[in-house]
Amino acid sequence: MLRPVNSWLPQTRVKLVLKLILSLSFLILVLSRLDLTQLLRVVAGARPEFLLLAVSIQILTLLLSALRWRIVLENFSIYQRWYPLTKLVFIGAFFNLFLPSAIGGDVFRAYYLSKGTGRGMSTTLTTSMLERSGGLCGLLLIGLAASLVVPQEIAGLSSLHIFLAACAVYAVANVMLFHSWTHGRMTCMLQRFGFHSLTRKMELVYQGLDTLKRNPGKMASVAVVSLPIQAGAVAVVWVTAQGIGIEAPFSLFMVFVPLINLTIMVPLTINGIGLRESAYYLLFSQAGVPAEMSVTLSLLGFVVMMLSSLPGIVYYSIRKQAESDLEPAAVARED
Repeated sequence: MLRPVNSWLPQTRVKLVLKLILSLSFLILVLSRLDLTQLLRVVAGARPEFLLLAVSIQILTLLLSALRWRIVLENFSIYQRWYPLTKLVFIGAFFNLFLPSAIGGDVFRAYYLSKGTGRGMSTTLTTSMLERSGGLCGLLLIGLAASLVVPQEIAGLSSLHIFLAACAVYAVANVMLFHSWTHGRMTCMLQRFGFHSLTRKMELVYQGLDTLKRNPGKMASVAVVSLPIQAGAVAVVWVTAQGIGIEAPFSLFMVFVPLINLTIMVPLTINGIGLRESAYYLLFSQAGVPAEMSVTLSLLGFVVMMLSSLPGIVYYSIRKQAESDLEPAAVARED
């Protein structure tokens, strides 16, 4: 049974306030350890040609994400051309930056896909979740492979052990959700406690992944596309680092960037703000990168993501304008 809106809205507001407090706390803690004058010098000295290259690579990863989403959609018998999906991916990327939760952008693109295909929101949102799962798989594989070659020590822990543990958690979670026996037991338990809506959503995810499992060619395609997407995410940070004079081997970024992206998946702050800067500060500073450069790299990385997602707000504005233009015609037909 769904709770009334007025029962969960205050809880949502409390969570947002707590996340905002944590975001500001992390930012203040990091900034208090920096020479702000030197930070501004690093920012001012950033070379724009490197930032433009980073934006171009980020755009390329978004285009590949649309291709990966298209592969997942076909397992739900949703057949869409690549270009319309690309526009939805850019819309999602833009709103992911500014909505309180990264899932917000997925809701936007799932909503518009639902309107365009006539399929339910649960189904289209499920495809976005599966596409994200493919991305997480690629992220873990890249971090694990890099840690096997050049393991890094992080707070006394080997990055190899961290990625092995993360891969184990990912594998166990997938088995629990999608193995037929465990899926059946979880479904029964959720129904017993009255979580019927969640049960239906889990069933959609299970059916989609089950179809994917029975089509190894599609699974291979999702994995193949996920790897260059995540490698591109690493390249974006590395190119941005070159633009502010950070001299560090690419292999270091292959370990640190997946770790940072895993860290900001923890929903402690608003879209990882504050937590992201703290992670950059802790990881790159221990590798000998000046603290001001480490934090600048994080801030410029956000700027790169914002610039690369700008087509999303253009597509969204055009779509909203088209919808508003149709409303008077609809009223006229009713009259």
